[in-house]
Amino acid sequence: MDAFLEILKQISSFLLSLESAVLIPIFLFILALILGAKAGRALRSALTVGVGFIGIGAITDLFFTVLAPVAEQLVSRTNMSLNIIDVGWGPFMGAIWALPIALLFLPIFLVINIILILIKFTDTLDIDLWNYALCFYAGMFVYVTSGHNIWFSLLAFALSQILTLKLADWLAPQTQEYFGLEGVSFPHVVSVAFVPIGWALNKLLDLIPGLNKLQADPESLRKKFGVFGEPMFIGFVVGFLIAIFAGTGIADALALGITMAAVMVLLPRMVSVLVEGLTPLSEVIRTRLQKLMPGRTIYIGLDTAITIGHESTIAASIVLIPIALLLAVILPYNRVIPFADLASIAFAICLITPIVKGNVVKLIIIGTVIIALVMLPVSGWIAPEITQIVKEANMFTLPEGFGSATMVTAFLDGSNPISFLIYKLVSLFY
Repeated sequence: MDAFLEILKQISSFLLSLESAVLIPIFLFILALILGAKAGRALRSALTVGVGFIGIGAITDLFFTVLAPVAEQLVSRTNMSLNIIDVGWGPFMGAIWALPIALLFLPIFLVINIILILIKFTDTLDIDLWNYALCFYAGMFVYVTSGHNIWFSLLAFALSQILTLKLADWLAPQTQEYFGLEGVSFPHVVSVAFVPIGWALNKLLDLIPGLNKLQADPESLRKKFGVFGEPMFIGFVVGFLIAIFAGTGIADALALGITMAAVMVLLPRMVSVLVEGLTPLSEVIRTRLQKLMPGRTIYIGLDTAITIGHESTIAASIVLIPIALLLAVILPYNRVIPFADLASIAFAICLITPIVKGNVVKLIIIGTVIIALVMLPVSGWIAPEITQIVKEANMFTLPEGFGSATMVTAFLDGSNPISFLIYKLVSLFY
């Protein structure tokens, strides 16, 4: 048994050492070959998918890397005397993988997914390892508060996966049409968790005269305002102003503005490269799976990283960064300093973009409400559990310069409603 667990650990460690740009093309290539695709076509498409992921990853990393120090300066300028610091998804996810129970969860995920497809509960075959890992959140909250009870942890983990897959199925027709990704769904718990809230808020906004007829998608803005309505210009202006408010010099503000403009232009183009490779592969896989299961429509589950490059999503997420910091200052009873996850706000709104048909104004309003009503309160409520997880994994280090902080949280990832509600539901039984 010990030898088996050691082998499982080595396999899991190897898979986790691979980036999505490597892992997903490998999975797609192998799956396509198993289902009868020609090797040359499958290899070319898989490599193109990898190139697309590399491009998206490089530009997204640039986006996060450049914004992070500016966000830190904004936090410092507001003199926030709050006691919970947002360390972001990175240390939080690293702590989760450092706990032994993660090795048990990983293979169970795939088994549950296959069973749910066979019993026709879901039409999504999730091939993204990180999508699985995000469902660990609910299970890990239960794990550290239940005296390390594996069965309650597994229940929370399974419920998170089941709900995420179902939401991905529900959204698939709309996301496929809007993003042009036929046969793809997004079982990404952090993104799908905010969609029901976004859907309800969009219905309310449609009742407001004037706002319900406002066309504020990128194409309409271009037509109305010319170059001043282009996402590239919006990215430059917002990036420049954020830097100015953070107290940087003019040179640094101009540099951030140009960087944000570049992100607005280059991310959509990298997504188009990924789609070029993904389309033939997903079509082959989907067609063959449907032959094996007549009458079924099977979706390939991927990470929402390939959707955050949409012009509306990026524009709204840049604007929401200073809004989140302002809300942290003015909201009563807030104890959280938004920090590392600020640059990841795009993941919270990316699947709401199709619902509002790319309307940037609606997206900003909905994002503001989500931050005020969900992300800030929940990230404070869940901070003790996240702090306990990183402590057990021996990863508890607070960033320098935040002397008042006594706990850590994940402002976006750990605060998603699905993980939080499932954790609270399961905790009623222990």
